[in-house]
Amino acid sequence: MLILFTPEENKSTEKEQLIYFLENELSVLHVRKPKITELELRSWLSQFEEKYLRKMVLHQHHGLAEAFPVKGIHLKENIRRKQENLQLYIEHYKLNGFTISSSFHDFENMKTEALLFDYVFLSPVFTSVSKEGYQGKEFNVEKFPHKVVALGGIEADKIPRVKYLGYEGVAVMGAIWLAENKQQAFNEIYNKYRNVYK
Repeated sequence: MLILFTPEENKSTEKEQLIYFLENELSVLHVRKPKITELELRSWLSQFEEKYLRKMVLHQHHGLAEAFPVKGIHLKENIRRKQENLQLYIEHYKLNGFTISSSFHDFENMKTEALLFDYVFLSPVFTSVSKEGYQGKEFNVEKFPHKVVALGGIEADKIPRVKYLGYEGVAVMGAIWLAENKQQAFNEIYNKYRNVYK
């Protein structure tokens, strides 16, 4: 799996860049915009054709998954902790055909909870490109029997190491959005991913 997280803030050129990525082999786009209101997210999603929406996973305002043909929803760690009847919440979305993912920063917590989800992120695998003071831990998930995606500090040259550590795929953010040439950065990551994982 090659997953891209959106930038947190809306950018004027974002739509065109995202369409380029989605047209060029990006399999899943995680829509992560912590400060966005439900109305703003509805407007943001309305910009995209159905074929693009089908690759998107919502981090906020999960109810919009009922209004747009998105791929799934993502439960952030703090939401997972606060959600009453977590199992029922997950089952509701699974029964409606959505994928459910979540994030972990601790291997032991992940071991006990990962089976609830279609796939999970474990981070930071490497020192973050976009967050200061986020030191990589190089978690090894080789023997873990569930789909784990590496997050944190993912750049093209790290992808072989990610595969070696047992991850099913990679999730990127800073390596794309902080690059001067975002399309070139994406192409480098995609080409390395394809060579290593396919």
